[in-house]
Amino acid sequence: MRLFERNRRKTTLTAAGLAFRDDAVAALSQLEQAIRRARLAGSGKLGLLRIGFISTAGSELVADIVRQFRELNPEVEFSLRNILTAEQAQMLETGSLDIGFLRLPIAARSILDVVTVHREPFVLVVPSSHRLAKRKRVRLREVSGEDFVMYERTWAPGFHDLMFGILRDAGIVPNVTQSAGEVPTLISLVHSRMGITIAPLSVVKHSAASVVTCGILDRIPMSEIGMAVRKGSRAPVVDSFRSFALKTLGHSRDTLYANRR
Repeated sequence: MRLFERNRRKTTLTAAGLAFRDDAVAALSQLEQAIRRARLAGSGKLGLLRIGFISTAGSELVADIVRQFRELNPEVEFSLRNILTAEQAQMLETGSLDIGFLRLPIAARSILDVVTVHREPFVLVVPSSHRLAKRKRVRLREVSGEDFVMYERTWAPGFHDLMFGILRDAGIVPNVTQSAGEVPTLISLVHSRMGITIAPLSVVKHSAASVVTCGILDRIPMSEIGMAVRKGSRAPVVDSFRSFALKTLGHSRDTLYANRR
């Protein structure tokens, strides 16, 4: 097979030579692209990130962090899903989810690293027609005997127990008329006058329901959201996003929640 035709004046490519040249150029281009993509992947700037989040984190944290990270790393792809806390933990353990933004506390899971990334106060949430609706702050004992709507334990046992513990410490055994798997649904139930509840402040801030929040004067824990990843070897893009999120949120590894509850 001849690639060149030569005479005393010039050298030209044969048809075979032209075909070989075109394929060689394409192969070199593909090789350069493969090397570039490998370098990007190795530095955490390329890959697919599967992120789960609870509704509060979706509005308060995830959207802004994803936007900022994507601006710096345009070749990273995202799969974003609203997933309840218990399911997120299971998916992280099985490897079907890379990063989770979930409600704390969660049960001890030695396979997960969990960092607290958001704290906010609990507030009392009542219908706009409630007798306490004009009060800015209340003691929880003032709602003793009232009907409550509460978080369903199946979907976030630690968060459910935290809410009940806050009421228990105030001497309240709530009469639960309805439970729900998401906090925004609880706010809608309060709007429908099915009961009152306690909830993280931001959930009410993003709700269009006709409800009123009252600050709680009792000394109670804060509501927390954690960012969780599976321990051990992870794709560089997962560690890159995790580090970026912690830096963006003003946290460090010293705030590691690390299943201490």
